[in-house]
Amino acid sequence: MADFRINRTNDAVFKAIFAKYPKITLALINAFLEFQGTEQLTDIEFIDRELDPDEYEGKESRLDILGRTASGTKVNIEMQVNAVLAMGERSLFYWARNYADLKRGEKYDQLNRTIAINILGFNLFDEAKYPDMHSCFGIYDIKTKCQLTDKLEIHFLELLKFKSKSVKDMTRMEKWAAYFSPATTDEELAEIAASEEAIREAMEVEDVFTIDEVAKRSYEKAEKFRRDQAAQLEYAEKKGEEKGIKAMIITLKELNVDKATTADKLMARFGLQPKVAQGYVEANW
Repeated sequence: MADFRINRTNDAVFKAIFAKYPKITLALINAFLEFQGTEQLTDIEFIDRELDPDEYEGKESRLDILGRTASGTKVNIEMQVNAVLAMGERSLFYWARNYADLKRGEKYDQLNRTIAINILGFNLFDEAKYPDMHSCFGIYDIKTKCQLTDKLEIHFLELLKFKSKSVKDMTRMEKWAAYFSPATTDEELAEIAASEEAIREAMEVEDVFTIDEVAKRSYEKAEKFRRDQAAQLEYAEKKGEEKGIKAMIITLKELNVDKATTADKLMARFGLQPKVAQGYVEANW
């Protein structure tokens, strides 16, 4: 195991392992397929079409891995840590691009099963309503639940919903979620690695990765890029919140609402502490 706690959702680490080691990648994919009893994949060929992390130039790059099996099944795995707008539509869009590749003269029944796997560092669905960390979508009749085709399969794994449990009680997918989760302790990881060969092999690849100077630079670049993205998002959210607070104060003042009531409403609406809410009122009254 690496001397430092490596971030396994880091783009450089993710691609170093899952875009280069078919056996490990197949184990991850099959963990997603296991729950529904569908046929497990036995082979995969990588189709490399994405930028490597050390090629980033400060712009967002969607890092994913695309593979094809001998039977024609295509699997797209994407790691997305920071929240993005319309994640569902985004995943469907990329799924459609991978699915619709008929050559001239080919028939529709020659289209292959296409699977999209999205590993998320944020909650896409309301945890109160949808507590399960794993969801799988297809095309079904709303009334009868009849499946139109089994060739559409879009998975989401929301890592924030992962709940730790005894390793002997974990499914293969839960073990992979634990592997990616920063909340998993080194002791738990060692136990998981002992029970899941592919995860043990992934951690062995990490050890090699962390002593490679070029790989470490890629890792740091990807970490910096991720931190910068998160900081920009936080800044934008803060500015948006401040505009909302100011607009609310102006509106309430025009409605002849007193300062104390305005501060109370700000606390309720934005979750502010009393002194912070009062400070906003005084600054914008």
